[in-house]
Amino acid sequence: MSTVLDTRSRLIEATIEAIAAGGEASVRVHNIAEKAEVREPSVYHFFKNRKELVDVAQAERYRRSYLEMFLPFRAMVELATNKDDFENAIRQLSAGISRPERNSARSVRINVWGSAQSSENLAKVVNQVNQEVAGQFGELLAECQQKGWVRTDLDPVMLGLWAMGQINSRNMAEMNQDAFDLAAWDKVLVESILGTFRPI
Repeated sequence: MSTVLDTRSRLIEATIEAIAAGGEASVRVHNIAEKAEVREPSVYHFFKNRKELVDVAQAERYRRSYLEMFLPFRAMVELATNKDDFENAIRQLSAGISRPERNSARSVRINVWGSAQSSENLAKVVNQVNQEVAGQFGELLAECQQKGWVRTDLDPVMLGLWAMGQINSRNMAEMNQDAFDLAAWDKVLVESILGTFRPI
């Protein structure tokens, strides 16, 4: 059983690497099989066709792009003992988002959103990931509402989804850095999140 899972995981990882290097068009099943150290027919044991393999890999890229950001934030919030600690976690989240290596995570999301427009299966998975991450964010914010750190008149899941949207909007500034000041955008992000979350 674990060998089956390992093989499938290797195929997904190889496809993720291929997409990252050259986009979806660069995915060749024989290259993926070779990279995963299996014969090409084995790919079709796990995925009915190339499109399904690409969709699964894109969905995993999308999921990881959020969890890489959310999990450290959740760990910081869980360690918080007061409202100042919580707000510091938000500031740390904002600082992490602005690191150059996080630009690629937002690019992954845009790429996957584009692919999901022509793939019903991928769109379903993207929606599931959005619900999962917003739900986890909402659970965390609900706990913070109970502690008096976050306003209680707004739905915590919708607050989480809204924050995800704000974070993703950095792409617009990143695509035209000659015209937009990213440091100014980062300040707007953190102040808008803090201002929206603070109890009224």
